[in-house]
Amino acid sequence: MKKLSACPSWLDLSKDRRSFIFVPEKAEIVRRIFKLSIGGLGSYSIAKQLDRQNIPAFGKSPKWDHTTIDSLLRNRATLGEHQPKSYAGGSKKGVPIGDPIPNYYPAIIDEQTFVAAQTARQIHLASGRGRKGNDLANLFTGITTCAYCGEATKFYSNGNAKSLICARVLQGNGCIRFGWSYRNFEQSVLHFLTHPALLQNRLIDEQRQLTTLIQQLGKLTEPNPLDARLAIASQLKTIVSELKISAGGKDPTPTHPASLIKRDHPARFFEVRLWQGPLFRALPVP
Repeated sequence: MKKLSACPSWLDLSKDRRSFIFVPEKAEIVRRIFKLSIGGLGSYSIAKQLDRQNIPAFGKSPKWDHTTIDSLLRNRATLGEHQPKSYAGGSKKGVPIGDPIPNYYPAIIDEQTFVAAQTARQIHLASGRGRKGNDLANLFTGITTCAYCGEATKFYSNGNAKSLICARVLQGNGCIRFGWSYRNFEQSVLHFLTHPALLQNRLIDEQRQLTTLIQQLGKLTEPNPLDARLAIASQLKTIVSELKISAGGKDPTPTHPASLIKRDHPARFFEVRLWQGPLFRALPVP
């Protein structure tokens, strides 16, 4: 191999500049960034989280920047790919030439992780959330559906009023104009998942996963619960195979398409299936 001029910021070059050096500490940081993105955090929040934990940034800057995070999440070099480019004419970013070269760099993540991060980024952009805080607002992203029409339910924030509402309602395409206050919904579902009866007649691996989830739930009262919330969100995607929201009760009265979206119908309930087991119906906690 001819001498190399540069490499991705999470790798190093050998002394003779003819090979790449895998740096475990940097690789772990990259994996954490992807995990945070898949868990629901935007680039601003990820940068703040890394700075708060004093995780060293790549490059000369002592702080992480959201543009660096966003660029890294889109960079297929994390998979080991190299895209040859031409810098003729003074182009700083370069113009791609030819096909990407696979297995050129040491891979940091796999294809499944990369695709999951791109999906999470698109959800952030489509929802317009752009959250810049240090919390994971919705533990149930990609899991909840509307019991009436089957569409996904979306996290909707209107100031301090945060709810889960049918996507069709938010798009103005019909359905029942009711929502469920997010805080109450989260408390209700997590309370249900701690019921001891759910551990009965389970496979050993399922019991282990539920036990781990309950342990993470116990960490939500800690001063910085972000790591616990990320772990819970990830575990929920594995454990919960179906979670239907009946925000307006069993037989809601049709509402006018232009009427206000009401929250917390007194007869609301949710139905949840764990793995391929039975469908349970549960009521909100007080």
